[in-house]
Amino acid sequence: MIKKLILNVVVMSFLFGCGSSFEFTELPIGGNIEAIDKAGNPVSFKSMQEPVLLVFFGYTYCPDFCPNTLAKIKTAIEPLTNEEKTKFKVVFISVDPVRDSPETTTKYVRFYLEQSIGLSFSQSTTNQILKQYAAYVEKTEDGQSFDHSTYIYVLDRNRKTRKLIKSTDSKEVITKSIQLLSGNSVESK
Repeated sequence: MIKKLILNVVVMSFLFGCGSSFEFTELPIGGNIEAIDKAGNPVSFKSMQEPVLLVFFGYTYCPDFCPNTLAKIKTAIEPLTNEEKTKFKVVFISVDPVRDSPETTTKYVRFYLEQSIGLSFSQSTTNQILKQYAAYVEKTEDGQSFDHSTYIYVLDRNRKTRKLIKSTDSKEVITKSIQLLSGNSVESK
């Protein structure tokens, strides 16, 4: 089932132009989340004030992708003006709810980016969100690590997924996505 979802995401990426171009299409995955985190706090992407959300999945013990992605986003926002930097938020969703608390994940992402939040949900809620986003996660044989999707999901102010940024895309794709979507100059296709 998970592998079928991953294949669908890959196919959609090519069909909808989710590569490094600056086309924005409303994708049929992702979107708003309404859930209760592990600390008992309600979470709704629609309640977040920033017009652009950069959502990605990972875990605080991740040895490579997660820190590299956060570092890439940090570099990507350097050319933004102070006002532009208030127009987005990074949302890091833990795929390891056993070891990651909401506080731990937020502390982890804020080490890299002030304008971020870390989220951790129960395992069942995490599984529902992963399905909603068609994200791939599988525990490795050692039981301590996870293989996981490496997309950044770009959500607009209506919390529709408008772009998938691949880990191989340049930092400029992140910069331009924030600028274009936060400027309200992009209409839904």
